[in-house]
Amino acid sequence: MTSSFLAAALDLSRRGFAVFPLKPKSKIPLIPRRDGGRGCLDATRDGAAIREWWSREPMANVGIATGAISGVLALDVDPHSGGDGSLAALERQHGDLPLTVESLTGGGGQHLLFRHVPGIGNSAGAIGAGLDVRSDHGYIVAPPSVHESGRVYCWNVDRHPDETPIGTAPLWLIKLLIGKKAREGAVDLPVGWRKLVAEGVGKGRRNYAIARLVGHLLRPGVDPYVALDLMRTWNLTRCHPPLADGEVVGIVNSICGRELCRYRADR
Repeated sequence: MTSSFLAAALDLSRRGFAVFPLKPKSKIPLIPRRDGGRGCLDATRDGAAIREWWSREPMANVGIATGAISGVLALDVDPHSGGDGSLAALERQHGDLPLTVESLTGGGGQHLLFRHVPGIGNSAGAIGAGLDVRSDHGYIVAPPSVHESGRVYCWNVDRHPDETPIGTAPLWLIKLLIGKKAREGAVDLPVGWRKLVAEGVGKGRRNYAIARLVGHLLRPGVDPYVALDLMRTWNLTRCHPPLADGEVVGIVNSICGRELCRYRADR
């Protein structure tokens, strides 16, 4: 019997999404790096590979690799970190987002899918507290995956991919994201890093801060496992409140994948 997770993964692949398996009730890739896994870089639309993955673990959650590989840019709205308020404020200032495909996350948030925009990467909280962006070398958890709380990811019935085409991100959102990328390209002074490490961050900035720190550690060649241990300790002592350990691992995995792609591109 085909599991609902396998059926969903195959359906998504037929819609043009590249998918890969996540651990059951988790955002963490099923295949660890020590066993050759590459996280979202393993994502594919190949039916045989998808069937093989889910035959090993029928209850594996479903991940969609965002960016050019699937043709999508995802806006992740986390109300627990103020994402609903941040998005409402942006829409009041710039105008409503267009109708597009939307899923409801197991954590109580939303994933809004837009057509891929070249040159825009991943960010966490950069355009507003609780608003994360996933594009090239990023991923989201897709329906019918199960959240660690036991709640199920599902499509918004009014914005289901059967009924709603993926929309184009409005120009104001693209400009904000491009501006964010330009700001990130500026050189960070050592005092800024020291302040971040010493003072820590609160809700709405934790994911973004950990992602920045991991990238800062990996580029000079720090071992990924060392970076993970350092981030776990920093999270527990400097994040207010700390993120769940699985979320820290997921962030580190995502940044490792991005840096691997950067390394390959530079060779």
